[in-house]
Amino acid sequence: MFKRLKKKILRRSCREVSRLISDMQERPLGWYDRLLLRTHLSLCDNCVQFEKQVRFMSEAMGKWKNYSDEP
Repeated sequence: MFKRLKKKILRRSCREVSRLISDMQERPLGWYDRLLLRTHLSLCDNCVQFEKQVRFMSEAMGKWKNYSDEP
């Protein structure tokens, strides 16, 4: 069973992982999705970069929402 789970985790595509990274901004991920994400990110530099970009944009949008033109 562990071998089958390991294969499922390691076979995830960057497209699937990028969807998880985006979903993570909207809702908390379950334990399986967090495991899948962490495992993939430990192997894929492109997805690590994508996660950093998504986090940066999320923080920038949060600051923009709080921005006011009034002094």
